[in-house]
Amino acid sequence: MDFKKILFKTKSIDVEKALPDGVIFCEKNGKIQWVNDKSAELFETSKMHLMTSNISDFIENALNLITNAVMYDKPVITKLVNTETYFDMSVKSIEEGYVLDFRDVNNEKPTTPAVSEKKSQEINRDKNNFIMKLANDFKAPLQSIVGFSQAMADGLGGDMSEQQEKYIRIIKKNSADLMYFTDKLVELSRTESMCDKPEYKTFDIMNLINSVVRFNEQLYIGKELRWNVTLEENMKNTIVSDDKIMKNILQNLLEVILKSVDMGEIGIHVGTPKEEILKEKGIPEGSYMMITVLSSSLLLSESDLESMFDPYMIIDSPNRKNLLRAMTLATVKNLVSTLNGTIWVESRILKNTNFYIIIPLTKKVL
Repeated sequence: MDFKKILFKTKSIDVEKALPDGVIFCEKNGKIQWVNDKSAELFETSKMHLMTSNISDFIENALNLITNAVMYDKPVITKLVNTETYFDMSVKSIEEGYVLDFRDVNNEKPTTPAVSEKKSQEINRDKNNFIMKLANDFKAPLQSIVGFSQAMADGLGGDMSEQQEKYIRIIKKNSADLMYFTDKLVELSRTESMCDKPEYKTFDIMNLINSVVRFNEQLYIGKELRWNVTLEENMKNTIVSDDKIMKNILQNLLEVILKSVDMGEIGIHVGTPKEEILKEKGIPEGSYMMITVLSSSLLLSESDLESMFDPYMIIDSPNRKNLLRAMTLATVKNLVSTLNGTIWVESRILKNTNFYIIIPLTKKVL
């Protein structure tokens, strides 16, 4: 492959003028095919090491940043994996892959964004609206696959061999899993776009919690789980908030727990937060409700806790297996924010994992 010819196809990156910068050519999947000497110097490694690696091995969230830089024709600030080293990255997309131009900005303020905060918010909103508008395009073919595979499993397409039945079950399970993932992605995009505005009214919080527990029966039936739903003494059942958003918060939290545990206790306690907790979390005085959702067998590591509510943080990390959980909890966090509340999680070895939610019982903003 003639890399010199490929590099000179670029118009936005002048290769000769870019010689003081690090220049890397990689395929669409991020596999590095060519680098200049400056790249090895900037990345503090050898050219041979670079050319036997993937760009994601060196740059955090690399492929997403490359996509954004191409889509909006703007340079982006990148960060080396496991270091506080920053580069300004320009990208040119060509048929064979991407040409990346890295400029050292470590003597500048690394927190300076490549685009303004307002522009970044607009980009994020447009991205979320795009995903929501395409929701049916994602889900319609998946629903068809799930439906027809179920019909074949039920014998409506005729007799099948044992091996064929096995394949159909695999197709049905994987397409159902993908449908669930798509639903969670769309839900996250919706909450990030703040499409749902709270509609405050009076409702019975204990009735709402019990209805959510009953709704999830299929997720815990057959498991060795003990439920404990309690209301603080002298606290009223009725509260003023948005019942639909509250139900969505609890539904997503219980899904996260029930998909991860097979035994132990799951508790939901409704009470009033202590003054010291409000002070610790920087919450002003007022009337609040605190919901504690606990699991005695959900075990979390320190790395789990760091990225618990941030799917973007783990997309290129070893914790990627927890991406769906992080997406679901990011949705919960967005919904809690919609109600002007706050949420956090605490977990200790051999003790409960507790999710704490504080919601104002008025429309006062935290």
